[in-house]
Amino acid sequence: MKMRTVLEGLGAALLLLFFDYRPFINPQSQRLYHHGLPVANLIGGLLIDLFAVTVLTICFLVAIQLLSQPVRRIIEAMFAGLVLWSIVEYAIQLQVGMGYLGIDLQRTWEWSAIPIPVLLGLLVNFLPRIIQPALLTFRLALASFAFSALWIVPQLIHLALVRLPIQSAATNHLIAPVNSSSNQRIVWILFDELSYDQTFDHRDPGIKLPNLDRLRGASVSFSNLKPAGYRTASIIPSLFLGHRFDKFRSTTYGELSYWDESQRRWIAYDPNATLFGLAQQNGWRPGVDGWFNPYCRILESVLNVCYSYVGPAFPLENYGALEEKSMLSNSVALANQLLAVLTHYTEADADADILDYRNIMTHTQALIDDNQIRFVFFHLPIPHPPGIYDRRCHMLHPGGDYLDNLVLADDTLGILMEKIDASPPASQTTVIVTSDHSWRVPMWRPGEDWTDEEERVSEGKFDDRPVLLIHFPDQKSGQDIHTALPEMLEHDMIAGMLLGRINNSEDLDAFLSSANR
Repeated sequence: MKMRTVLEGLGAALLLLFFDYRPFINPQSQRLYHHGLPVANLIGGLLIDLFAVTVLTICFLVAIQLLSQPVRRIIEAMFAGLVLWSIVEYAIQLQVGMGYLGIDLQRTWEWSAIPIPVLLGLLVNFLPRIIQPALLTFRLALASFAFSALWIVPQLIHLALVRLPIQSAATNHLIAPVNSSSNQRIVWILFDELSYDQTFDHRDPGIKLPNLDRLRGASVSFSNLKPAGYRTASIIPSLFLGHRFDKFRSTTYGELSYWDESQRRWIAYDPNATLFGLAQQNGWRPGVDGWFNPYCRILESVLNVCYSYVGPAFPLENYGALEEKSMLSNSVALANQLLAVLTHYTEADADADILDYRNIMTHTQALIDDNQIRFVFFHLPIPHPPGIYDRRCHMLHPGGDYLDNLVLADDTLGILMEKIDASPPASQTTVIVTSDHSWRVPMWRPGEDWTDEEERVSEGKFDDRPVLLIHFPDQKSGQDIHTALPEMLEHDMIAGMLLGRINNSEDLDAFLSSANR
């Protein structure tokens, strides 16, 4: 067996598994930031896969040498076609992730996983003078790429060792003393992707949202907020900090830093400078129950209670890999992924999202019942797609659309408001209902789950206004603010409440008058 064959096998394995290990070898990866700690068993499963695919590829390359030259030439061409297809697949996925290409192109390309290798196998018979030299060059490049294992494998092992289990991806409980005897309370409820336009301005006639309407009728409502960004990962931490940023990165340990345009440098995210740091300094005992963002990690030092759900962050987690499983069990996920590609099966997210919703609601209601937690933030994963609700029978069920989830958001608000109204500090509780961003029609419209109903109600247009409702204790009437205001002003309003400067709608009016000067 030639050394070049061994190198070709390793190079092919590294390319075929590139999309699965790429998030691990980039310390600034947002996937790594969102994932809980540790990642040792996930990486161990990948290393087993890398070894297994390398051995299988080497055996394959040795075995085809025993075939007749015409057959060997066809099979070698098909093998090269498969590797080339995977390289293009990775490039398309990266471009889709950055928003440069539509997801339809990715799905169309996935259907070519078999036709491309077959086509190359046929062409080698008709254009041997062109294809054969190209295949030789490709195999030499493949062997050369194998040397990248000298830094990829040590990097993976290093990451597996240093990502210590500081906190789980599910829950984290912290204890801090009570600094105040006040019964005032703030409950901040953030609905992910709730559109002001679809909720209030241009609601579909068939949609009833009685709980949102009732709250708006007794709240200060902002109808013309200018969003603080497009993505949850940067919007919410920006609102907490009171400083907008769009670019952020993570260290190997999952620590957050953001790019400050005014200072032209990266700055570590300081939890003490957030609303939760302010709340703790003033005796409010803050608590969080959130989805997607790793709240329990980035805010650990300033929270009394925290629950955080980050969901699958790495590709193989969508096919059964879990840090809680053994390395050997995680290695099987690669076979599940291969089967999904070959059969064009798309892993459904709805079941996992229903489970996340149920878990979040359990802890959300528990936090409302904990009267010692006086500044509470809930980040709920609705009405964010995919659809997980049947609005006609008001039951959780995969397969709905944005309008179904919109009704779920309203039903959820009804459950939470009933809890809040029944709690001892109800008469001194300020309720804030917001969204991070509006319904991102350009993001979801190209997807295969987009429905005719969604096309009709959105008209293919993106109204970017998020929701902000503020209900003060004992407030009976509503007030609409139509002035165009930045969403980041939300931070200053909540900070004013934590400092005791904004306690009612009159205080808020005075604050807004001052802010508009």
